[in-house]
Amino acid sequence: MILFNLRSNSLLKLLLPALLTSFTITAMVNSIRRRDIPALLILWLALALRLYRLDFQSIWWDEGHSIFVASHPITAIPTLPAMDVHPPAYFSLLHLWLALAGRSEFALRYLSVVFSLLTVALLWRLARLLARSMPPPTHSIWPSRLTGLLAAVSPLYVAYAQEVRSYAMITCLALASTFVLWRLLLPDHRRDTGRKRGELLGLYILLTAACLYTHYFTIFLLLFQNIFWFIWLLRGKFIHHYQTKTMAVHAALWAASQVAIGLLFAPQLLLATRQITGYTNPNLTPPTLIDFISRSWQAYTTGLTIDPGPARWGMGLAAVVLGVSWAIQFAANRPRPILPFTLLLLWFIVPLAAYFIILQRQPSFEPRYLILITPSLFLLLGLGCGGPIPISKSPHSPAASHGPRPTPYVLSGLLLLILTLSLYSYYTNETYFKDDSAGVANWLAQETTANDIVYIDVPHPFHYYAERAAIPAPVHYLFVDIHTAADQLNQEAAGRDRLFWVAWRGSDTDPRGVIPFLAEKAGTFAGQRDFRGYQVRWFDLPAEAKFSLPDQLAPVQATFGDVLRLDGLAFGDTTTPVEPVWATLHFTLLRDTDVNYKVSLRLRAGDGAIVGQVDRDLLNDRHFRTADWPLADPTLNQATSVYLLPLPVDLAAGRYRLEAVIYNAEPPYPSEGVAGLETADGVSALLGHVKVVP
Repeated sequence: MILFNLRSNSLLKLLLPALLTSFTITAMVNSIRRRDIPALLILWLALALRLYRLDFQSIWWDEGHSIFVASHPITAIPTLPAMDVHPPAYFSLLHLWLALAGRSEFALRYLSVVFSLLTVALLWRLARLLARSMPPPTHSIWPSRLTGLLAAVSPLYVAYAQEVRSYAMITCLALASTFVLWRLLLPDHRRDTGRKRGELLGLYILLTAACLYTHYFTIFLLLFQNIFWFIWLLRGKFIHHYQTKTMAVHAALWAASQVAIGLLFAPQLLLATRQITGYTNPNLTPPTLIDFISRSWQAYTTGLTIDPGPARWGMGLAAVVLGVSWAIQFAANRPRPILPFTLLLLWFIVPLAAYFIILQRQPSFEPRYLILITPSLFLLLGLGCGGPIPISKSPHSPAASHGPRPTPYVLSGLLLLILTLSLYSYYTNETYFKDDSAGVANWLAQETTANDIVYIDVPHPFHYYAERAAIPAPVHYLFVDIHTAADQLNQEAAGRDRLFWVAWRGSDTDPRGVIPFLAEKAGTFAGQRDFRGYQVRWFDLPAEAKFSLPDQLAPVQATFGDVLRLDGLAFGDTTTPVEPVWATLHFTLLRDTDVNYKVSLRLRAGDGAIVGQVDRDLLNDRHFRTADWPLADPTLNQATSVYLLPLPVDLAAGRYRLEAVIYNAEPPYPSEGVAGLETADGVSALLGHVKVVP
């Protein structure tokens, strides 16, 4: 009965936090003594920060996609087309969680809270374990406390604890996998031998396979772990002088673990290969090394929800703190803490370097994809600033005690200040809030009637809110095909009073503006309202609205060098200042090019002054830019583009020149590889004249 009652949102908010915290405390109680009570307070702080405003912001596109996938039968999830490049573990778990907790924002996001809180607890444990391997062997509790506190207030961790995505889960699993790997290779407890090490090996295999089933970037984690395992083998041979038989056993153990991970992942391997190799977006460009490092460092330290100025200061301070703290550790301690530092540095650097190399072939850069490396950063900061440093008892005595010096205290304080200010920005800076999907749905519920029609250019998460808001007008996701869009509108919007077009800021469904073109050509633009992340435009439709592209384009032969040819054209040759000039252009690629071109449609007065202008990338039906048009494919080496050219309301009546300018989307100008009538920024072709009447 309790499980069914958890569907109540109010009970969920009261019961789950208490149950989760009790579970975490119970799991840790065997290793917590009175002096470690601050660790529990850190966990309570982490829980409070993650529950604060958990359901304040709307579900956004990525979260809506997770809900959509998890809503399918669990057996169908792995092979859904919507999976793109995602393995099934998180979505399958979310499917079960939906049945238990319900579909409120609070309930949906709470699953990530669970994993994020466990990450804080595991970081505390691993920091304590690593600290015991660092000289001097004082079993200091400061590194674990500081590491846990940094993770608790991390804006990155709080942000992804409040999202219906797999990032909190993969962070927790990657940390658990590496935690077990360290205990397996460098046991510091009498029980970590014999049968216990066999159990650890099995646990490592299961956790790492679970990582692979949660996020394919686990391959970068495996790369780092295998390098560290190889270093451990060399350490045994050259430092501890293991015998050949012992080395062979250790090497066999290493190979067997990787084979076992591969066998566990084998059922997903074929699908994963198809997903990864089939995913490409030629419109993306690889980041430069500086951009890659800068954005990644900001995401993992200050987070991406803070203004650039404070972010730069915070990023710089974090880098200084990391460098200075470990410089002190290496300078002050003998022997030096090489092995823990090697583990953490490899964990952070190797996946980053591998990701950057992959990006040069498949550019799809988001720092969150590598969130699985961030535990290493918090451990580096916590161990560097919180690690004990020898302090001489007196100037004349060689004996020394060990404890934190004032410098680490100062560095720790700076770190916490950076993260706290960044976390405050995450909670309060609306510039970086998630898209206001709920606001759009609620507004449409008030503004539309049953005789209107609403089209959206993304399916998620709008339907999640449309159902709850009870929008009276029918709501349709419209996948825009320029060749069929007019027919679809004629079938669905005929007889409607108004057409509402909801466009998401991140959508590439209609980059050519086909729907606004058809709606305004058939009706009248009636208004526009901007929401965070969305733009809503609506159009009044006449009783006999007819949506259409021009039936035939007049043949023209405007050739731009040996690269592009404008071979079809239609435009409205008479208009008023309150109506836009419409135009439809057809381009064909003449030869392969590595330049991405843009088209600028311009209306010029007799004196050459531009009175109207709209610029847009030249895209084919796959929305590829010209550098990626396949010359041999007649369906993709050409493009139909539509334009609405707004005019000033006070534009004088008269005859104006309509021209198209082709130019390189990236400077310098004019366009490379084309020749003709040069303008200041490209190559121009006269299309005709437009008469503006009062």
